[in-house]
Amino acid sequence: MVVKVNRDSLEKLLKKGEAIADKKASMAVLSMALLSFDDKEKTLYITTTDLEQGFKGKISCEIEDSAGSFCVPCRKFYEIIKNFPEDEILLIKEDSRLLVKDEAERVIYEISITSEEDFPSLPEFGEENLLEIPGKALSQLIEKTVFSASKEEARFVLGGVYIEPQREENKLRAVASDGHRLALYDIEVPNLENSNLKEGFIVSRKGAEFISEISADELLVKFGFINNYVVLFTSFGFFFSRVIEGMYPDYRAVIPQEFKNILRIDRKLFMDAIKRVSLLITERFKPIKLDLSPSEITLSSPETEVGKAQIKISCEYEGTPLTISFNADYLLSLLEHMNSEEIEMKINDERAPTLITGYRDEGFLYLLMPMVI
Repeated sequence: MVVKVNRDSLEKLLKKGEAIADKKASMAVLSMALLSFDDKEKTLYITTTDLEQGFKGKISCEIEDSAGSFCVPCRKFYEIIKNFPEDEILLIKEDSRLLVKDEAERVIYEISITSEEDFPSLPEFGEENLLEIPGKALSQLIEKTVFSASKEEARFVLGGVYIEPQREENKLRAVASDGHRLALYDIEVPNLENSNLKEGFIVSRKGAEFISEISADELLVKFGFINNYVVLFTSFGFFFSRVIEGMYPDYRAVIPQEFKNILRIDRKLFMDAIKRVSLLITERFKPIKLDLSPSEITLSSPETEVGKAQIKISCEYEGTPLTISFNADYLLSLLEHMNSEEIEMKINDERAPTLITGYRDEGFLYLLMPMVI
């Protein structure tokens, strides 16, 4: 077998595959990449899986001899290709080894390979009735919510992004929460009613982040939910991830509908003030206190052995004077995902959830629980 392939194309595909391969697997084959070759289409396929998720990508190549299929250690193969000095690479199979070299044979690697027989067979999915959606829109849907998903293994239902079709409004909704904060984002999607998306499902954090990454530069992708798997077809392959089983909490019930106080403030000014006040906070949960008055907000940190900080910035505030505390990191992570120059914080009291929106962040809202200090 002799195959010639472009280094950059192979590196990009391996980077995606390596993100799925299980590096700490008890089964060695799950740390492998399956390389398959189609002589007629002159295509190289790379498949990786950790059994919960799987990726199969393809790139064009030149095939001189019949290639077949075999497995290579994914991480090591990726590192070799990533650091290979030439633009074109020759892949030559010799018995139980794969030679990776340039045409002048100035650089030669030999990698042990194994039979494809032990590699798990992946579920098969059809593309019919999947939702066709701009890749950038799907990527943004996840990016603006996944940061709020729980990282605690015990709260497995909250450890992902809940995707819910709003069929009557032709919108696709993503929700993520860790119990202390909640991010919700809606996007309009044409022809949603003609797709197989009829009910909500929970995508794991890892799966959601991978979908966001590989969709970002795609003009259109096909996205759907089939037999307890979320599936995604792109121009260079497909990805699947087993969904998290369980009922997602009723997020609508925790979003207040009425508010007594409204704060309007410049987003970047607010971010800068939070960062400066946080410099002297030594506590793990980074509490900051906000004292609200009609034209000014005072941000302050708790007093510690190191010291304390206080910063005053201008704002618009409608309501009664109020003191409320938040986790500084949670506030910053939200503000960094928004686009609006000015944000609006709707507040009832120092214990009730605060709703945060922005006029240039249509479809997006963020709910944050105050800290009781």
